[in-house]
Amino acid sequence: MFRGKIRFCVFASAGLLLAACVNAPITQTPGGSGTPAQGSAASGSGQVDPQILTAMQNLIDNDDNYTPTVTPQDSVPGTPIGDLLNLGSPAGYSLRNHYLNIGVPLAQAFAANPDPDFAKQLTTQARWAGNTETRSAALMILAQRHNPADLPVFKEALNFIDPGVRFGAIEALALWQNPDLATPLLASEADNDPEAVLRVTAAGVLARLGDPTGLNRLRAFLNDGSWVVRAMATRYLGDYGTAQDYDTIVNRISQDQGNDFLVAEDCVAALKLFPQKNP
Repeated sequence: MFRGKIRFCVFASAGLLLAACVNAPITQTPGGSGTPAQGSAASGSGQVDPQILTAMQNLIDNDDNYTPTVTPQDSVPGTPIGDLLNLGSPAGYSLRNHYLNIGVPLAQAFAANPDPDFAKQLTTQARWAGNTETRSAALMILAQRHNPADLPVFKEALNFIDPGVRFGAIEALALWQNPDLATPLLASEADNDPEAVLRVTAAGVLARLGDPTGLNRLRAFLNDGSWVVRAMATRYLGDYGTAQDYDTIVNRISQDQGNDFLVAEDCVAALKLFPQKNP
């Protein structure tokens, strides 16, 4: 099933492509964003045209029918889906997710309007959406409300069996702007999640939020058995590390010969840290 392949691609590529997500806002895609749009259908009282509510409710009730099962013929360049699959940039992956999972634009639509029913639907998507990509997108959009009351939603997601949902929750905590509440959750993930990619991601978010234990965890991940984890730790240290990390990473350039991805991350991180070494 292509749907399964997409899910694997989104999660597996987290090691390199999505590592930058904790350092950037959600990419705005056609159909909405995480903030209310100007000129939306809502009036000052937050009421929405019933036709819109009916149409969106129909999409919610039948969202499984709108998730395409893509055949090899569909993925040929020159076809709509084939053209999407050929987009390799971060924005391209965002477009793939947007147009191959109907719940993603629905979650964006819920966030784009102050109607209380829409807010409730966004929370429902973040808690119960059966599609990994839909639930992850809803979690990240929910985080942009910066509401401490959403803490139980993120806790639920971090305890969910699907690592893709847990990854989405970790990314969401980077956007939530409640560091006192997010830090204990991230520390637990960095130490206990069964997936090493998620542990190092959580450590990177801790470092981004200014928690010094995040840097210590990242330094330990430089010795992990997975080269992807080591590459991600190096990347995050380049973004959030200190002058003391410069020599460590430069020394790893010779150690990592034979793996071009690691050497590339070593060089980029060292370049970022060099100004701290020689102010």
